[in-house]
Amino acid sequence: MSPSTSALILVSAVLLLSSATTSAFNVTLILEKYPDYTEFNNLLSKTGVADEINRRNTITILALSNGRFGDISSKKEDVQKRIISTHVVLDYYDVAKLKQYNTSKGPLTTLCQTYGQAKQQQGFLNVVVKDSEVFLSSAVKGASMDSKVESSVASQPYNISILSISSPIIAPGIDGALSPASAKQPNAAAPAGSEGPAVAEGPKQEEAAAGPEGEGTSAADGSSELSPNANSAAVKQAMSGFGLIAAVASLVAGF
Repeated sequence: MSPSTSALILVSAVLLLSSATTSAFNVTLILEKYPDYTEFNNLLSKTGVADEINRRNTITILALSNGRFGDISSKKEDVQKRIISTHVVLDYYDVAKLKQYNTSKGPLTTLCQTYGQAKQQQGFLNVVVKDSEVFLSSAVKGASMDSKVESSVASQPYNISILSISSPIIAPGIDGALSPASAKQPNAAAPAGSEGPAVAEGPKQEEAAAGPEGEGTSAADGSSELSPNANSAAVKQAMSGFGLIAAVASLVAGF
């Protein structure tokens, strides 16, 4: 065997090994075997989530059968991608493993969390096991827990697991309508008897608040306002000025 032939065989072997290690599965080909998940498979490909799944070695997909998408199909494609990516868990879970899930481990991390756009736990899922049944929901506070894990569609331990769920998991505000929890809503009056969270003061505010007694503070319109202590000092200073004038006038009158 010539040196060039040996080198070619070696390069081909390396490329095959590299391909095998970087792509442990092809989710599109797997789901093509299950006609009940055609719509879900198409949505994975349309949004590009399928390609992101195939670049990973360990994944769990929470699949929706045809007709269970609700109004997802009517949303913008970037919103569809965020929703579908929350149905992709970054670890291997089959039904048995989820039934033994300990909530003290915290929520499940989804592909959506890797985009850097998730807010208020939108990239995580909560797990609740009740009467040997597994329910999933967004980890966002107030999200409904009405999606049930029904069965295993396909698996390739411990690389990919595809589970069928009863309804889509849509995190509140995943369409971009959710305001940050710390944001102050305009004209929102606090309930009677309740106190809102403390708001950190900026450096300038803290400096003004901690300034020496008698100094003025700057008003919002740029004008200068005097604090009560400053007003008192100004009055005293004015009174002492008037006293000095009166004394000089009395002295002059004596002459």
